[in-house]
Amino acid sequence: MERPERAVDDCAEDAAFSPSKAVGAGASFNDGKERLGEMAKLAGFDFYLLSVFPRGDRTAFIENRLIRNWPLSLVGFYEAADLFYCSRLVTAMKRTIVPIFCKEGSFAGSAANQENRRLNTLFQLHGLKNTFAFALHDADLKQYIFAFSGDCPMPTREQAMALLRLHGASGQGFAQWQPGNGPSETLTRREIEFLRRRLIP
Repeated sequence: MERPERAVDDCAEDAAFSPSKAVGAGASFNDGKERLGEMAKLAGFDFYLLSVFPRGDRTAFIENRLIRNWPLSLVGFYEAADLFYCSRLVTAMKRTIVPIFCKEGSFAGSAANQENRRLNTLFQLHGLKNTFAFALHDADLKQYIFAFSGDCPMPTREQAMALLRLHGASGQGFAQWQPGNGPSETLTRREIEFLRRRLIP
């Protein structure tokens, strides 16, 4: 019996894709950028984002983004908006383990307000109209978001499977793709606030 294919549209439904074997043990930050660029090109997208899945008190975009090729002006605006944790994309990914496809407004919130409309317009002006995304875990069960954005329609099943085969759930930590050689653990906002109150009278 063949497994049915289901279309994914507007972050509302999921698709019957399954992750496969991965590649890239010990990848550096530059390797990560190159790999994500290859993956985006494979599916016909221009932009990519690798991010830690927002959890608990680590919800801000600036705390979780690892690698992206978004325009700098867009990154700065989005960090200030602080909508990543409650975006349509992240909200949809919390409901399913399979890849999703969002038509417009992927990174804005679901509320029909002026801020979300302005954010949607800004993303579209920069060419990030539609987004195809999936989540993977590393060996430490830390969850990551791979998101590819552009003007193109939803990838075909073959393109989606090729993306997942190119970089599926391996035993390696995607955090090693972070720029710099600092410690992998960073302070949470709660810890920073605690230290600020203790150190600043």
